[in-house]
Amino acid sequence: MNSPLDEEMEKRLAALGYSQADVEESFVRSQGAGGQNVNKVATCVTLRLVAADLTIKMQRYRTQAANRNAAWQLLVQRLEEGKAAAKQAATSAREKVKRANRPRPRWLQAQISQEKRARSDLKRSRRAGPPRGDD
Repeated sequence: MNSPLDEEMEKRLAALGYSQADVEESFVRSQGAGGQNVNKVATCVTLRLVAADLTIKMQRYRTQAANRNAAWQLLVQRLEEGKAAAKQAATSAREKVKRANRPRPRWLQAQISQEKRARSDLKRSRRAGPPRGDD
């Protein structure tokens, strides 16, 4: 890479378990309006993190430096969001298992038992009815 990232960005990337060397950075010509500058200068930045299967393409600004900075910020932001989402999903899964294994309160056990008994009595009364004639 041409210039190193600022220290804060390096620290955020390292905290996520990645380094600047893990990211493939390439520059191409931007699309859209911009006049002669767009046709001459490769201002579009593409960052590719193979390990996370993540590609960031930034061509919002007219300068390569601004696009590069914005692309790195977006890359780190997406990685942080992904890590936070994974952590939240793991916590949610643990809580779900914990709730499923929690014993039912006594009042609920009694209510369920009473409903089952009532249903059983209803079915028993249907079975024990008067004999049917074939007339």
